[in-house]
Amino acid sequence: MKACSLILIVAVGLSLSFSCSEEVKPTPYTYTQVFTGKNSKTWQIKYFEETANGKVTNRFNVSCTADDKYTFHAGSERIFETASGSRKCFDPAEDDVISNVWTFNNATATLTMIIPVLSENSLPYIVREVDSESMVLEIFFDETGTGSYRIHFESTSEN
Repeated sequence: MKACSLILIVAVGLSLSFSCSEEVKPTPYTYTQVFTGKNSKTWQIKYFEETANGKVTNRFNVSCTADDKYTFHAGSERIFETASGSRKCFDPAEDDVISNVWTFNNATATLTMIIPVLSENSLPYIVREVDSESMVLEIFFDETGTGSYRIHFESTSEN
């Protein structure tokens, strides 16, 4: 008798827990809005730094990137566009706009995107600093992880 009562209580408890549950509504991940704004956000490179053993050894500009725009679009597609300005880094006939996808991995603080002057392919950059107005990305260029480039961006527009 006790076993039947226990089974009945468990069955009633389970049916009540399933019937009273609220509808699950997913909340969009909002941290990446620092990159994208609500719909899209455009960034521009301010300057580069070269480091050795964590210390800045050189600060420089790459003139052909001065008028380039890097736009991150919000949404599940995560579209990324880089628009080359009038100053071309390589071939004057190069594409004015390169479209790709961007990704962000919170666990490793890596933002994967294309910076054409460094590579024609998407690379994972470490996000050293980011807020609504500025962003610093870093990529190591040696096997020992002692030399890197830090790319300093500023936000130019947000939609």
